[in-house]
Amino acid sequence: MKSWRKIAITTTLLLLAASSVQAVLSKADRKQIKQRMKSSGTLYLRMDMPCATGRHPYGTYVRPLVEVSPKGANTEAGEGFTASWWHADSTYWGVCVNDAVTFDEMDFEADEGALEIELVTLDEESSTVVKFVEIYTLDDFEAAFNLTFSGKPLQEEHDDWSEEVKQAIGERKLMDGMTKRQVFYVTGQPQTVDKREEEGKSVEVWHLRQNKGMKMGFWTAKAGETTGFPEAIRFEDGKLVGMASSEFSLDD
Repeated sequence: MKSWRKIAITTTLLLLAASSVQAVLSKADRKQIKQRMKSSGTLYLRMDMPCATGRHPYGTYVRPLVEVSPKGANTEAGEGFTASWWHADSTYWGVCVNDAVTFDEMDFEADEGALEIELVTLDEESSTVVKFVEIYTLDDFEAAFNLTFSGKPLQEEHDDWSEEVKQAIGERKLMDGMTKRQVFYVTGQPQTVDKREEEGKSVEVWHLRQNKGMKMGFWTAKAGETTGFPEAIRFEDGKLVGMASSEFSLDD
């Protein structure tokens, strides 16, 4: 009886140990994922996609700052710039929410359940990279993919929005009455947010990014790109206000 009990305990421990080890993507899975990305065509980002651009003695690189798992996204990208004689690294915000991108390259870290996806904008002027983590199955990849990408401009997913609002979002313009989600599709994530009550109204002020940071080349560094957005915008009870009064006029 004791020997059978030992066998049962040993078997249970082995099963528990096996279940704690995550499966890894097979070669066929990795091939299928790469084909999925290649065949997706134009994709639209559901979030800002900053990356680190840099140079080292062997060339230039992009390094992911945004991580997406099947459960959610970490978009808290750090700011920064470092430089030495042979190395430089800087955060670049040139690719943001609702930008149209296409697949460029992919690098698998199969043992870690991670993969890095390099993307380029349609005009090929900017590139970025996103890191998918906790990817152990094709379903995991599909969940992370759907959190990151849309097959059409984000405003086109909302049939209840007016054509005027959809057009403004497509042209990256702000207009009075927009909701926070609609504004986010235009400006991306604000740098800081202030919330308060004023005269019975819920007020929220977004402080927007004014420049896109620095994009590193091997011999060059491109800086000074502005976003073109106001420094701050104001919501009252969840709706954007004050944009009409911000138009420049000599008749005032």
